[in-house]
Amino acid sequence: MLQNKCTLNDSEILRRILTLLESGCSGPPSKKYRVYNNREIMELLNIKTEYLKKLRDNGYIGYSRHGDKYWYTQEDVDRFLRRFHYRDFAPSNKLPEL
Repeated sequence: MLQNKCTLNDSEILRRILTLLESGCSGPPSKKYRVYNNREIMELLNIKTEYLKKLRDNGYIGYSRHGDKYWYTQEDVDRFLRRFHYRDFAPSNKLPEL
């Protein structure tokens, strides 16, 4: 029995994925596999280009890169937010009275 084997190198696979992402695949994206570009991640986090570059350069946020394009998964964003999440410091769950 012959199998139809399609061997693609890493660059070709990444190129196809990026083409699908840039074309805006139909249907709502799954939260688990959501991918953001630079513009989308800056809007999501309400930050500017320089600060995003600083986060990448200092290893605070994960990313994938192909050429001059950067991609951030929902997992990268969640990991970043968990890393810099601070717990409340109130001694009790009771709100102060006014």
